Amino acid sequence: MKILDFAELAGFSNQIAHYYFRKEAIKRATLLEFCTLLGISLDEFYTWSNPRRTPLQPVSDFHYGQRLNELIEEKGLNKTKLAERMGLSRRALYNLLDKAAFTGDQLKKICQVLDVGMKEFMGSSQLEDGGVDMDLESWKDKYYKLLEDHNRALVEIARLKEELQERSA
Repeated sequence: MKILDFAELAGFSNQIAHYYFRKEAIKRATLLEFCTLLGISLDEFYTWSNPRRTPLQPVSDFHYGQRLNELIEEKGLNKTKLAERMGLSRRALYNLLDKAAFTGDQLKKICQVLDVGMKEFMGSSQLEDGGVDMDLESWKDKYYKLLEDHNRALVEIARLKEELQERSA
């Protein structure tokens, strides 16, 4: 697979792809996202040693577009309205439904608009086959929520301290 192909698959510019390929170390979460896009597990990535291996395909025979269509039907959504919510034309949505694999950005956007996690989109059996934990965003969401709760608690503590000082003065 060429770097340009990988950049297109990942949904970023070839400069960003080259940036990642030049780095000595990549965060595990980022590497996990890349492996997911390539359809391999982290174990496969770490044990891979064949430089002449054929280009990687998406995980097994999982078709992203078909899964998206299934979710649309399950949720009883109107495709025109869904396309608008995603910022796409109706034709672009239908093009997505034909795609065997989505870029990382496309998958994130779809999961966000459909209000589903990557696990739900991919299906649990698909994740077990690929050996990849797709719920990368959930820990970030939890982390940010905890940070926000922590900041609110600090503000409340500061307010209570101020109120206590005013009472004692």
